[in-house]
Amino acid sequence: MTRAAKPCNAPGCHHLQPCPVAGHTPAPWSGSTRRRRLPPGWDRTRATVLHRHPTCQVCGQAPSTEVDHVEPGDDHSLANLQGICTPCHRAKSAREGQAARA
Repeated sequence: MTRAAKPCNAPGCHHLQPCPVAGHTPAPWSGSTRRRRLPPGWDRTRATVLHRHPTCQVCGQAPSTEVDHVEPGDDHSLANLQGICTPCHRAKSAREGQAARA
């Protein structure tokens, strides 16, 4: 199944992605459906996880600012969620993205 091309994210640009104009790159996660797949009450779940894990569960030093899925996917149960800092979350997401592309 082929998806329809999306318009360029640059204001006023009439091209489709990938845009041929230098510097017009798609926004990171522009094709992600993650936000739409979050369960009702996600804000409350997020607050609960960050309260339970005030310190990053990966580095153990920085304050938790992100909610991370221990096992990737759509299991949003509290047992599968942990609080981690933004740098650790970015690094983990990058590793998972690389592994998915390999």
